Amino acid sequence: MSFQIGLGFPLCALFIEEVGGLYVHRAPAAPNSYKVLKRLWREFETLNAIPSEEAGLAQPLAMIGHPNFAHYMWNELPALNAALRDRPVETRSLFAPLGPLEGLPRPVAFKPLKQSGPPYFTPVGGEFLDQRTQSSLSRQMPTRTVLRSDKASPVIWVAHREDGRSCENFLDMLAAFDRQARELCQPRYIFDSFSAPDDLAAPWYDPVRDAFESRRRQSETLFQAMSGAVSTPEAVLATTAGLTVMQAMALAREADYYISPIGSIQHKVAWLQPIPGLVHGPSTAMNRHVAHWHGQKSEVALAPTTLPSELIRDTRASAHHPSAERNMDYRITDPEAAAAFALAHLRDVLSL
Repeated sequence: MSFQIGLGFPLCALFIEEVGGLYVHRAPAAPNSYKVLKRLWREFETLNAIPSEEAGLAQPLAMIGHPNFAHYMWNELPALNAALRDRPVETRSLFAPLGPLEGLPRPVAFKPLKQSGPPYFTPVGGEFLDQRTQSSLSRQMPTRTVLRSDKASPVIWVAHREDGRSCENFLDMLAAFDRQARELCQPRYIFDSFSAPDDLAAPWYDPVRDAFESRRRQSETLFQAMSGAVSTPEAVLATTAGLTVMQAMALAREADYYISPIGSIQHKVAWLQPIPGLVHGPSTAMNRHVAHWHGQKSEVALAPTTLPSELIRDTRASAHHPSAERNMDYRITDPEAAAAFALAHLRDVLSL
């Protein structure tokens, strides 16, 4: 699959002081309309034009650093890597949710560029986590703790959240899954929920620090409830309590299978390695298109299986996300049937 640079979301933006900074051979009249900016973008999109040194054209400055690790990993880093293949690009980081990375500067307090005229910028975002970026991130992860795994004792990554788009009775499904699975094997678990960004100590997180601390405490309580849902405490090998995003993703490499809500929390376990799994979410999101989307956004990811929509009943709009059908809280109508569906998929993909 080829990588494309396009108007992805969110964006790695190249802020330009002069039109020439758009890698355009000829500098047209200063743009004062969106139509001109769109034309400049189409020229820049080819990444073939080389700026003229004689014209004294400004070099672009790449501003990266989305605080959401998934957007940083999926939209920004691949786009930046693709741009760097063609020519040097000065980079300034605003956030570093995955910690210090090779080839990227440490974040610094951002000061707006001095502008002699209107600010010009063009958004550059990727929509595909290519293997080159994935390999680079994997090399820079903390040393993994190797867990002994075999067919008789598969390691299952189980993610849960209560901060929006939440499954209100997921613990019932987890208890049913554990009980049914023990008739087939000896499942072992790694529990996951909120993971803090690696640069949380930085001052630019001050406005959200209390909220993040609240989510961390909530996760610890959630892990206790999840541990109580399985039959034996010894089955829980680890949790991501207190781990940063990068540490959690390193731990995720130990899993053989996962069960997760849709969204960023699933990308943590599934987008850097070819691991099979099942996702659940609001009823409108439980279809093959969503599963295909998850599998096609990363070069190494496997498309997950979705819980059948007839086992989902949406309950209310999420209090933490914009009002939309895909942002509903929900309940699993038959936890025993949902557990049986997940177990059948696990048995199939792991050849148990």
